Amino acid sequence: MRGEGRTPEEAFEQVALALCTRVTDPSTVEVREEVEVVCEAVDRSELLVEWLRSVVQWMASRQLRFRCFAVRLDGPRLFGHGFGEPLDPSRHRPSRDVRGFSLTGPTVRWSADGRWSAECEVEL
Repeated sequence: MRGEGRTPEEAFEQVALALCTRVTDPSTVEVREEVEVVCEAVDRSELLVEWLRSVVQWMASRQLRFRCFAVRLDGPRLFGHGFGEPLDPSRHRPSRDVRGFSLTGPTVRWSADGRWSAECEVEL
């Protein structure tokens, strides 16, 4: 999975959205709820792990599906918001049950073309 953007925040938002597309089509999700996520880590790669772990936890524990995200980074901290709604099987097709995930190879980097990318391998 990969997210790209002009800023690291945009890359984090986009990789979370890419994760959500593995569960259901975000365009079928309405914005009815907002959840707040605060993470802290020693570097951006570990912050990516904590961010995606939090998104999966919300999807699994409350059966939430997300349409979009907003992220702000402040040093070692991430302040994120997820916007979506509870699972509605009649609209969110296909939808997979989320029980957990494994994540390998997280990287966050700036490329020579001036874009940020956040990526990792994820198995739900």
